[in-house]
Amino acid sequence: MRHDWGHVGLAMGDGRVVHAWDVVRIDDALAIPALPPAPGWDPPRLIGWATPDEVLRGHVSREWDARP
Repeated sequence: MRHDWGHVGLAMGDGRVVHAWDVVRIDDALAIPALPPAPGWDPPRLIGWATPDEVLRGHVSREWDARP
């Protein structure tokens, strides 16, 4: 089954992105599309940026001390 989830990184504000490709690493954002794809994955590509508010829209906080 194919999903349109994509690759996620955190912008550091100076053109670099921290992300986990094969290990947690910092790369220039423009260099990420040149990374070789992981087995079974398409190559990463930049489709845009999202603010934390956009990423967390609709998120419900979890009560970490609550027992299930």
